[in-house]
Amino acid sequence: MILSTLASCILFFFLIIQSGTPQWKEYTSREGKFTVLLPGEPTTGLLTSGEDSPANITNVTNLKTPVAVYHIAYFDTPERVTESEKVKQLFNTTRDRIIQRHSLLLQDETEKAWQEYPGRSLRMVTSNGKPFLTRIYLVRQRVYYLSAETLLDQHELIDTDKFFASFKPTPLTDDEIKNLAVNSKTESKNNIPKIVKGLVLPGIALKKVTPSYPEEARKARISGSVLVQVLISEEGQVISAEIKEGPEELREAALEAAKQWTFNPTIFEGRAVKVQGILTFNFALR
Repeated sequence: MILSTLASCILFFFLIIQSGTPQWKEYTSREGKFTVLLPGEPTTGLLTSGEDSPANITNVTNLKTPVAVYHIAYFDTPERVTESEKVKQLFNTTRDRIIQRHSLLLQDETEKAWQEYPGRSLRMVTSNGKPFLTRIYLVRQRVYYLSAETLLDQHELIDTDKFFASFKPTPLTDDEIKNLAVNSKTESKNNIPKIVKGLVLPGIALKKVTPSYPEEARKARISGSVLVQVLISEEGQVISAEIKEGPEELREAALEAAKQWTFNPTIFEGRAVKVQGILTFNFALR
């Protein structure tokens, strides 16, 4: 009886550990033309000009787990970059913008190609000393950069190699490159959207307000994430806020906090535009 109970406890403990282990699966971006292994379902969005790249818009894919943040982004260059010196300059510019955006300290960088395409491997640390590893690749006319940021007090991420090694981009075709050139030539101020959607908002926030945990929800042991969709004016003020999902008992607190956020104006093609995006508020019991 004792042995049976002990075996059941061991099995239960094993199942708890297993259930907490993230399941890695292949993520495919049709627009980005790449596949990569990730330990969960990522979110996608946009960064505007000057944040992580010299391009007007950078497409981003993010996944945050309890131990790490995984980040994949790409942007297209207006023309083909082939000369080694220009490739180096492009990588340096992208690197410097990433360092500035995340307040990083560069420790080491080496050349690391993907197949026949040029690339660079960067080893950096955050302001609190956590590892921040990045790879930058130039695949024909598209620049990709991948980052893995450690959140725990450990020197390396166990699955960093799995993340980087699984990345497989599909080079743009000649027709797709021609379309990039055509779109670049036909761009004008009349083509600027009235609202840029899907932006990664916390990165452009000037003021962030953390919601108060509702006392009734705390007593009832209610936790979870609340997603608030906000519309931001050209000046960076929240015009409207709407709950998209989350526990009912936590929604009002998240909504009130979201309305108090302020942002840097979003510039697209030289003009300030409205921005629509999602803010995620996590309520965790301690």
